[in-house]
Amino acid sequence: MIRIVHIITGLGSGGAENMLYKLLKYSDKSKYYHEVISLMDEGIIGKRIRDEGVKIHSLNVSKANIVKSILNARRICKDFDIINTWLYHADMFGYVIAKLLLKKKLIWNIRHSNLDKNANKSRTLMIVKINSLLSKKLDCITFNSNKALETHLTAGFKNKNTIVIPNGFELNKFSFNEDNRNTLRRAFNLDENCKALITVGRWDVQKDYFTLFKALSEIKNTHTNFKMIMVGTNLDECNEDLCDLTIKYDLRDKLMLLGRRNDISEILSAADCYISSSLGESFSNSIGEAMACALPCIVTDVGDSKQIVGETNYIVNAKDFKGLAEAIGRFLEQSESPRNFNSRNRIVENFDIKKVVKDYERNYQDIHFMSDGGL
Repeated sequence: MIRIVHIITGLGSGGAENMLYKLLKYSDKSKYYHEVISLMDEGIIGKRIRDEGVKIHSLNVSKANIVKSILNARRICKDFDIINTWLYHADMFGYVIAKLLLKKKLIWNIRHSNLDKNANKSRTLMIVKINSLLSKKLDCITFNSNKALETHLTAGFKNKNTIVIPNGFELNKFSFNEDNRNTLRRAFNLDENCKALITVGRWDVQKDYFTLFKALSEIKNTHTNFKMIMVGTNLDECNEDLCDLTIKYDLRDKLMLLGRRNDISEILSAADCYISSSLGESFSNSIGEAMACALPCIVTDVGDSKQIVGETNYIVNAKDFKGLAEAIGRFLEQSESPRNFNSRNRIVENFDIKKVVKDYERNYQDIHFMSDGGL
């Protein structure tokens, strides 16, 4: 049995956290033993991971306890074969544990594709720079998109063993359901002629809701019978910045701000079209989940979004609010809003979570049996 300990920055509701949960859920537990170290607390995803029988260690790292946290992590990791880190801060922390203290096999999992200065915190970019200098000393780097790989090679990351493993989706959980659609549309007071647009994410500069609001403002006078459903952390009326944008673009009667929800698949069934206005994505979980629910998608050409949706959806340039408005307008002008089952088929064929987990496990096998000199 191969023993793998995962170190992740935190266990909130982001894409990395959800992918780690799905990996643990579908991993072959007769061949792989997993534990998780969170540099912060158990967050939202922690309980779900524990429900899968996986042990979690929460370090709650701070400046005051950093040395104690490092020693605690060293104690936990010493009996594992592979240390697999998720997100930049955990990558750096994991390097200290795996390579400086324990001489263990180390895999970084990188899931970010936009390193522009105006879209990232300066501290994050500093850590990226440090990590680029350390990268050649790892046993493997996995990226969740081709764009992420390209971006980090350009940023100076060097490693002879890199691999792209995309995100995977639970196809039994995310699928179109007519009953859910009818129930939620009644609950949301959406009549049968109202076209419901939806975006799922968090309040973050990378999601570029500013461009989305500009686009909606462009079309709201000529296309009146639509609603924009926004789902995710801080996408609610408690977010003053979001509410200010709503007032600025006069969209109060067009938006449904639902905040974080646990019934995403049901809401996707109730919607008619998925919108991603992001200026930075690597491999979008939300786009894949929308496609699995047979939703037509309008997405910006960032990360691997264009490759995910293929030729059966709308693709526009990032930050192009007029192009986004035109694409939304074309969709709203359709007399009907048919489900896009070609989208679901694309997810089934390429991104089934069970297939993706097998890719992770093959990589663990390769790294486990790799000599210290490399493959």
